[in-house]
Amino acid sequence: MVRLLNVYHPSRTLLLAAYEALLIGLSFVAAVALRWNPESFSALTGFGGILQLSVTTGTYLLCLYYLDSYDGRIICNRGELLWRLFWVLGFASIVISAMEHFFPGLIVVRDVYILAISISLVLLITARITFAKVLRNPAERVILVGMSDFGCDLAREVQMRPELGIQLIGFVDDGTYSANAPLARLGSTSDINEVVAKSRVNTLIVASRERRGNLPVNDLVRLRVGGMKIYDLGTLCEQIVGKIPVENLLPSALIFSEGFGLRPKLIALQRFYSAVIAAVALLVLLPVIGLIAIAIKLGSRGPVFYSQERVGLDGLPFRVHKFRSMYHDIEKETGPTWAVDDDPRVTRVGAFLRKSHLDEVPQLWNVLRGEMNLVGPRPERPGFVKVLEAASPYYSYRHLIRPGITGWQQVCQGYCSTVEEQLERLRYDLFYIKNISLALDFFVLFKTGKIVIWGRGAR
Repeated sequence: MVRLLNVYHPSRTLLLAAYEALLIGLSFVAAVALRWNPESFSALTGFGGILQLSVTTGTYLLCLYYLDSYDGRIICNRGELLWRLFWVLGFASIVISAMEHFFPGLIVVRDVYILAISISLVLLITARITFAKVLRNPAERVILVGMSDFGCDLAREVQMRPELGIQLIGFVDDGTYSANAPLARLGSTSDINEVVAKSRVNTLIVASRERRGNLPVNDLVRLRVGGMKIYDLGTLCEQIVGKIPVENLLPSALIFSEGFGLRPKLIALQRFYSAVIAAVALLVLLPVIGLIAIAIKLGSRGPVFYSQERVGLDGLPFRVHKFRSMYHDIEKETGPTWAVDDDPRVTRVGAFLRKSHLDEVPQLWNVLRGEMNLVGPRPERPGFVKVLEAASPYYSYRHLIRPGITGWQQVCQGYCSTVEEQLERLRYDLFYIKNISLALDFFVLFKTGKIVIWGRGAR
């Protein structure tokens, strides 16, 4: 795993992206060489040529990412992969054509481009087929020491992501765990040395929830000194899925671990860029806001805007503003409930607003008022906060920072309609608070663009 923008990414995926960037650039160089003429020769020379190649390559990579082409499950499916690559070329061509209209100097001349996309398609297909074969050879053979419900969940996550390069061989446990584990039990913890020798593993993950008196400490120390890589389940969880398991979290981990540094300068910078972007966005979106208001009034009776009390920084209440997406006064009948997929309380216009996330636009006013940032944990209703604080002693830590319009949890998780799903949201929010930085904010905003385009994400 490689840490980039304060988030861990599979090293194999990053290498694939870098390799494909090289292939795309070489495709255009090859096309220029085949169509050798004075006009296309400029694509190979000087700053202008480098800029053209960089813009074109960057557009390709963005389209590959936004069309989920770096998902390991898609890479291993040749039919789906081929279909996605054709979509990528189509979308990239549309984007580049639009850019050519406004910035003709940034785009490689058209006769070169048409030949280059044909070459790049062949090279990308070849690269992806080769990469799929590489994924079948995992870099790490892993055994879990102990087992827990969360260990099972993480094991299933690893099994669905071949790009991680991790092969889970099984687990050792003293028989205290008997649920439907997705791995084979290889023996008890006292057999750890024999199991390691027989299985030829190079990594151990301590997954037991109750560790005092349940771990072969001396054996683990000898294996660690002998070169074995040993990870805590919580550390692996942070790296693979970007969340902190609150089940195994001790207060000492918050005190002594790296991160959880809410530096005043960082908080000030977050406020500054949030306010500037919010102000600009409100000005640009004024015509859209007017059209949305008309559509809401024509679609159902009731006000255009909807405000609701939420809990913000330091646990203080504030009123969050949104475009009304539900029937007027519907909660008088249903009472306060969490949003769900295909919510029957939502109007036709509201369904579109939720899917496109345009219902969130009025929250830019909350950002300008200093009640929210662009990026942060989603603010929750006071009644629900009381329930969730009773369910987890760490829930109140979400209020150490300003809530956000978008956040790490929103780009990683769907709707939260139960207490357990809300606690899952807490795991993502704690990861964000621990790793808070401008780089992570940028990555969240980048992923938010993908969610907005395809109508994904959570309320």
